[in-house]
Amino acid sequence: MRSIVLALLGSLCFAFSNVAIHRGLQGTDYFTGLLVNLASNAVLLWIFLAFTSERAEIWHPVNLIFVGVGLLVPGLARYFIFKGMERLGSSISSVLLNSAPLFAILFALFFLAEIPTLTNLAGALFIVGGIVSLSWKGESRTWRTADLGFPLAAAFLFALRDNLVRFGLLIIQSPILGASIAATTSAVTMGAVYLAGESRRNWQKASGKGLRHFFVSGFLNFLSYICIYTALALDRVSIVSPLVNSSSLFLLPIAHFMLRDVEQITARKVYAAGMVLFGVFLISWEKL
Repeated sequence: MRSIVLALLGSLCFAFSNVAIHRGLQGTDYFTGLLVNLASNAVLLWIFLAFTSERAEIWHPVNLIFVGVGLLVPGLARYFIFKGMERLGSSISSVLLNSAPLFAILFALFFLAEIPTLTNLAGALFIVGGIVSLSWKGESRTWRTADLGFPLAAAFLFALRDNLVRFGLLIIQSPILGASIAATTSAVTMGAVYLAGESRRNWQKASGKGLRHFFVSGFLNFLSYICIYTALALDRVSIVSPLVNSSSLFLLPIAHFMLRDVEQITARKVYAAGMVLFGVFLISWEKL
């Protein structure tokens, strides 16, 4: 049951982080804010690791897995997300991106020999179906079929991340160390891209308020990393991944109260949230 609570807490923190990012974008461009988010997340994880009793084997070869995770997400995955939004629009891209838990379960079946239960599979389908309904806003077709590959590739990478993290943690059992390495790799990689491109000029234009919101989002991501990596150290990908990807459930009430100017609750969204909740219940059933 602890893994389920941690996965849901991680998802909740990620939802609040998205709200902070939305507020931050009102005073800072996305790439500059992303760098603040990633850097603060990485620094806070290393500080947390220094003050915990977790046995950290920094030079263990398996830690290269977490370096790979940091390169894939958010780096390469973010590229596919942006290309998907550019080619397909945000609604269709978000819907396809939300298929990540299903990819994660398939990967876990073949590469980690996990055997999901029927309630586990049903719960994952309800969660994915509910999130798809929450994110769908309807768009006319102005894209090519091949363009669907961009958000699906991002979903593939997020699913791969969950499996790689689980595999690495089965060996070293140091979730905070793994999270710290992955977060640092992401920060360094995206920082290098930032400094090499024209985006670095936007730093001087960034407002203090915008940067503070992105720092808050980094702090919330720090909490999310702790919860999610610990959950993956405790339990199967087929249980943790669908719950981690259910942040849209929390975003619905959060956005209603904190972003009223851009988000309205409708009957369809309430119905979709009910689907996600039922999916969470089904996944939690075997742990109750």
